[in-house]
Amino acid sequence: MSHHETLKARTFFLAAILIWAVAPMVCAQITGGMNETTGTRLGGTNYLAGTVFWPSGKPINTRMGIRLSSPTGGDFMTTTDDRGQFIFSGLTAGDYSVVIDGERDFEPVSQNVAISEPRSSVRQTYTVSIRLVDKIKRGGKPAVVDQADLGIPKHVSELYRKALDFSKNGDRKGAVEQLEKAIAEYPAYVNAQNELGVQYMQLNELEKADEALAAAVKLKPDGFEPLVNRGITLFRLKRYSDAEASLRRAIAVKNRSAIAHYYLGRTLTNLEQYDSAENELNLAIKIGGDDMKEAHRMLANLFIKKGDDQKAIKELELYLTLAPDVPDAVNLRKAISQLKAPK
Repeated sequence: MSHHETLKARTFFLAAILIWAVAPMVCAQITGGMNETTGTRLGGTNYLAGTVFWPSGKPINTRMGIRLSSPTGGDFMTTTDDRGQFIFSGLTAGDYSVVIDGERDFEPVSQNVAISEPRSSVRQTYTVSIRLVDKIKRGGKPAVVDQADLGIPKHVSELYRKALDFSKNGDRKGAVEQLEKAIAEYPAYVNAQNELGVQYMQLNELEKADEALAAAVKLKPDGFEPLVNRGITLFRLKRYSDAEASLRRAIAVKNRSAIAHYYLGRTLTNLEQYDSAENELNLAIKIGGDDMKEAHRMLANLFIKKGDDQKAIKELELYLTLAPDVPDAVNLRKAISQLKAPK
């Protein structure tokens, strides 16, 4: 194959891999259904569902990482939804620990759950409730709780809630309208600024998204969600150096974030820092399990850029095992065949 033909083939491979990798993952006050991890790989039929509550007794209304630890199966991660709920699936009989240990303002929590062998073929669901405990600082005063409504005027908070309802129903523009009203009333409302950025990102109005997220970061420089969302926005704006800085700050706040490591890996790939990018994408997979299957696709993209066809083939085949019904599966299989063809 001539040099020109090689370049043309690699352009096809990269286009085939990247064409479906455009939908952003975002970190917001989640408004969808309960998050479920399918990355346990334990082969069981049991479910473990739970709800996390603020110290006040109300369900949490922000994303929080949940770790399920098994002596035989390892650790698996998921996150809560906007009602504080989470679920793990595919669990076999055994002893497990549900752990929350990465939250700055709360004490680490661990709750043990024993799952028994099912008595029939019917799937069993085990449930847990976890109540957070304020972390006590020196002097015996509890840490400040980061809640959307803390210190926010009630009518402003209501505008924010309406925005989440609009978003849940797919009305992004309606959500933006409510959020802009809330921010006009209370410009220091960090969660509203962050959510406004998310809505603009979903509308593909990236400059407006960056403006809102930059405001949120200015208000809360160590806020994980504004930092990671701004990093994703900057990545989509192709401002890769700025994206790297924002994502690294997010990871410094919450190191076990699969999304942050995934986008940092993609960012570093575009900066041609391939070894570091590979490490970040592998970290995303380690933390997120099969939920981060897109990282395998991005690793294939990275290896093609490096000229390592064998590793690219391995990652694409693994990706198709995890996502056999992806819309462009035919194109990906064609790319694999061409990568395997004699050069």
